[in-house]
Amino acid sequence: MGPIPSFLGCSVLLLLAGLLPRQAHTITSFESTCRSDQFRCGNGMCIPLGYVCDREADCADASDESRSRCGSTTCTPEQFTCKSGECIPLAWMCDQHSDCRDGSDEAQCNKTCRSDEFTCGNGHCVQNRFKCDRDDDCGDGSDERNCGAVNKCPPGAFTCPTGGCISQEWVCDGDDDCIDGADEKQNCSAKAGGDLHFCQNNEFQCNDRTTCLHRTWVCDGEKDCPDGEDESSENCPTVTCRPDQFQCRDRSCIAGNLICNGQGDCADGTDEVNCNITAPIKPCNTTSEFDCGGGQCIPLAKVCDRRKDCPNGEDEPAGKCSVNECATANGGCMHTCVNLAVGYRCECHAGYKLAPDNRSCVDIDECETPGVCSQQCINQVGSFKCECQEGYMRVMHNHTRCKASEGHASLLLTRRHDIRKIALDRPEMTSIVNSTKSSTALDFVFRTGMIFWSDVTTKSIYKSPIDEGNEKTLVVKHSSVTSDGLAVDWIYNHVYYTDTHKCTIELTNFEGSMGKVLVEDSVDIPRSIALDPIDGWMYWSDWGASPRIERAGMDGSHRTAIITYDVKWPNGITLDLVLKRIYWVDGKLNIISSANFDGSQRRQVLYSSEYLRHPFSITTFEDHVYWTDWDKQAVFKANKFTGQDVQAVTATHMLEHPMVVHVYHPYRQPDGVNHCQSVNGHCSHLCLPAPRINERSPRISCACPTGLKLMSDGLMCVEDLYVPSVHSRRPIHKTTGKSPVSTTELPQIAHSEVPVGNATETSRPEGKPDGSKPSPNNNIVMIVLITLTGTSVVILLTILAYRRCTRAVNSMNFENPVYHKTTEDHFSLEKNVTPHMYATAMEEEVSGPVPPMVTNTSDFSYVRF
Repeated sequence: MGPIPSFLGCSVLLLLAGLLPRQAHTITSFESTCRSDQFRCGNGMCIPLGYVCDREADCADASDESRSRCGSTTCTPEQFTCKSGECIPLAWMCDQHSDCRDGSDEAQCNKTCRSDEFTCGNGHCVQNRFKCDRDDDCGDGSDERNCGAVNKCPPGAFTCPTGGCISQEWVCDGDDDCIDGADEKQNCSAKAGGDLHFCQNNEFQCNDRTTCLHRTWVCDGEKDCPDGEDESSENCPTVTCRPDQFQCRDRSCIAGNLICNGQGDCADGTDEVNCNITAPIKPCNTTSEFDCGGGQCIPLAKVCDRRKDCPNGEDEPAGKCSVNECATANGGCMHTCVNLAVGYRCECHAGYKLAPDNRSCVDIDECETPGVCSQQCINQVGSFKCECQEGYMRVMHNHTRCKASEGHASLLLTRRHDIRKIALDRPEMTSIVNSTKSSTALDFVFRTGMIFWSDVTTKSIYKSPIDEGNEKTLVVKHSSVTSDGLAVDWIYNHVYYTDTHKCTIELTNFEGSMGKVLVEDSVDIPRSIALDPIDGWMYWSDWGASPRIERAGMDGSHRTAIITYDVKWPNGITLDLVLKRIYWVDGKLNIISSANFDGSQRRQVLYSSEYLRHPFSITTFEDHVYWTDWDKQAVFKANKFTGQDVQAVTATHMLEHPMVVHVYHPYRQPDGVNHCQSVNGHCSHLCLPAPRINERSPRISCACPTGLKLMSDGLMCVEDLYVPSVHSRRPIHKTTGKSPVSTTELPQIAHSEVPVGNATETSRPEGKPDGSKPSPNNNIVMIVLITLTGTSVVILLTILAYRRCTRAVNSMNFENPVYHKTTEDHFSLEKNVTPHMYATAMEEEVSGPVPPMVTNTSDFSYVRF
């Protein structure tokens, strides 16, 4: 072997010493050959084959993207050809975002509105019916100009003095449907108005008759009601803040940790007055300043100028001026040595950082930074690479961001009296359901185009095709459910919902013919709910006495609390099924937060007392979160990683409060396997997805509708001979002091089926609705009576036995195993019934004879006459 050329020998020695710069995109070291699954770059580097021709230069010499290898770009019929040569999905055209490098995808877009739409002054399109309805739908007020007199409403409708039409049935129903409440001032009888209370006895009801607050939140310095009446002078003669809060001069309260933080959190700035806090020492700019110590900096030009500018002459050290330490062994630096007037410093190449010894360089794991990639992040030595999941593509001008390759995303928004659809790729708003009483919770099935929503006034759940929204169908009966949260299982075809009055988590099928209570123990005030049917988990928020976010299997098993601290009013939750994270808004703390599905790696996304004054609902898609705010009466969006770039999606101060918002797009409901599709999973009734605890976990679980019981085979349902006892109380939470994190002990299994014949302690025989047992004193009295008057006792027992048998026969009919129940029943099967709503069975016994019961073989209900 001959001598090594001098220039090559120096390179080898420098490489061994770690002095040569490392290439930013190096996957492996320089090799003579690459593996079969790798591509060899022109300079000898090896990269994965999947990186070749992906429109991103991974080789330092860009040989993986050369025209000779990748050829000329030919776009498919499903793609748009940019003038600069790139191919983008057709769905990205005219979506208000320039995806081509030259912006040609947005250059020739038709920005005119359809014939059935009104063109706003700002270019937005709204339906013609939105014009002159006293609601700023355009956002610039142009749809409410030149309106003249208030339009008359059609027959059967009531015209509000401030504009707008409501159904005549809503007049004098105790609920203010007109803005000024004129519909409740039409000589309404005392019976019709004023007695509607949606809140519990221990809660404060706001004037909107929708918002319920903890009593402790009244007069706490924060306006929690939409109109702020909880802090009005009538309710709060003297306003005091909690011990952990600071009271501003205007009597408002802020969190105590916000005092003297350098930002004015009080509206009058009083939280930053008289702070007397020493400012932190500001570090010197190492590129232009010299650090004298103690926070004093001088320009580098004054160093070694033979004049002592630092207090102790640190800028004129003896024997160190004009000495180049980098000339000897690169100053001991691994990468770059920077000579200074006094001393030197080591620097690292891009993708590296200095080790604690301030000389060595170590790789930076960019993937540890949240949001560095939209979806998948692959760390590399000195660099990183972003990838997108199937169905998404990297954006041309920023390869760290992913965008859906098909479909047009939009928002579905409930606004109490209607449900609207707001396009996200074009300035368009349409109404899909009109004349709802108090539409609140909402979800959809994209595959079938069906939407489901709850109405807290009619206490019902409805469904309707999204293109024919006014053709609504009743799913859950009137006056049987008060639901602030609703989620649709788009794979197994069930609707899950929270009930704030019965304090339960329930489900029903799409037809409403089979319902079941899944969770009822230790539930206080459940609000929002979200589903992951692919892995079989459901999540819900509870803002009661012990606020928290919980999760359980979609069959009710494996229940656990995942968020239990630093949470006060978790109004809305949503799932990011791509990143496997849960997002929630807290209406009391004014924050948006996120965490892994198990509650780990929790992060605060955004704190804002301006845009998160009263957030109610949240949803997410791609790189953004969207939420509704009752104080601003608008829908906002922001970056879901950083909380930056907050923008209003709708006009602020809408006529109706925005309630629940959902992103409507097929990727929000990814395809999954329905393991119940084959013979209903061998279940006789309900087949539910089971949670994926591990790879061996069962995929499904059989369950029975309320009123039936699962047999020991775990498949068949039979008549439930025992009816659960009724508890007229709110759930009692058991707190523990063992852990500072968990504040509530919850059962791990929320619901269990008991085979027929195995009675539990909480069960009672049919015919004894109150669950009472004969006391020992009564037995003694009966013995004495039998001894004294045997004949009379025999007659009395005969009469009692006859009455009992008669009630038992008339109270149940199981010709149809599926039945519904009404909330007017005094023999309610629900566990958490409030005392002011229902009488106990014992009171029925005392007050008079048992009312007759009516049965129906097709739809069994308890009916009280």
